[in-house]
Amino acid sequence: MVGAFKSTKIPRLRCGGEDVDRLSNLPEPIIHHIFSFLGTIDVVRASAVSRKWRCFWLSIPYLNFNIHNIWSNPQEKWSLEKINEKFKDFVNWVLLSQNGSINIQRFLLSCFNCVDDYTLYRWLSAVAQRNVQVLDLDIISEEPIKLPLCLVTCESLVSLKLDFGKKVYHQGVLELPTCAGFTRLKSLDLQKVELLDSNLFRKFISSCPLLENLNMAACFFRDFKILDISTTSLKHLTIDDVGFCEPKGLANCEVKLACPNLLSLKFSGSAELEFSFEGLKSLKKAYIYLDIDGDDDVCYGVSKIFNGVRNAEVLKLNMVVSWV
Repeated sequence: MVGAFKSTKIPRLRCGGEDVDRLSNLPEPIIHHIFSFLGTIDVVRASAVSRKWRCFWLSIPYLNFNIHNIWSNPQEKWSLEKINEKFKDFVNWVLLSQNGSINIQRFLLSCFNCVDDYTLYRWLSAVAQRNVQVLDLDIISEEPIKLPLCLVTCESLVSLKLDFGKKVYHQGVLELPTCAGFTRLKSLDLQKVELLDSNLFRKFISSCPLLENLNMAACFFRDFKILDISTTSLKHLTIDDVGFCEPKGLANCEVKLACPNLLSLKFSGSAELEFSFEGLKSLKKAYIYLDIDGDDDVCYGVSKIFNGVRNAEVLKLNMVVSWV
């Protein structure tokens, strides 16, 4: 399969009359780090240009699969279905060929998820078994994405990012687990994710005992009356609800924060929202960006925000008035 990929030229250095490969003489962890910035398909291609690197890709703990980078013959016109099949074959080949005893430090995946196709879940099971630490999923899915039990109970996972929408007006549905888990998760990043159950979301956040960073951008909280984020571990919170998708994620929803150890808060959204802040005594920095309808009286709402973040040492407020 390696022969199907284009070769990559590696700079060489002459020393004492002999050609010396600059990278091959570096310690393996440094080479791994350098190659971590490349897509896995490029790492495999590089293995074809150096005898020392022939089996290098088999041990690299950084895997980056992007369906948009899959090799194709410029003389051929591939259908989306064929590209997807080629991509799945490549990912399967790499995961099956690698040494399964090597822990995965970072796994990045950008792909499509089709109806009744369980390939994505098999990949997640495989990386969970290899003690993945950082998981970044950029998925366009025709059906809701479930977080499988093997991932929820994965004790090595410290960072999880889910991006479910490349389209401007699209969010993908995430089905949250009903059981407790993510015992070591410190960072959670949700982008263009649609959530269905406010109680389940509240329990999900509060049951992550080490969660320190929570970022939510262009998410849609369907039928939420209250977005309740109550946890003692959270230190940094970002909620970005400005103009990405329709319907607006926090429409007619109260935002309740009860995070006594929160250090920084960044909020972008409508000034019409109801806010409830409890015990933000540790807050150091607050950045508030409010989108204001020029016909509305928002003084009460803004005053509640000021009162809630009054302990912050740094407060930045930006208000944009939209006149219809």
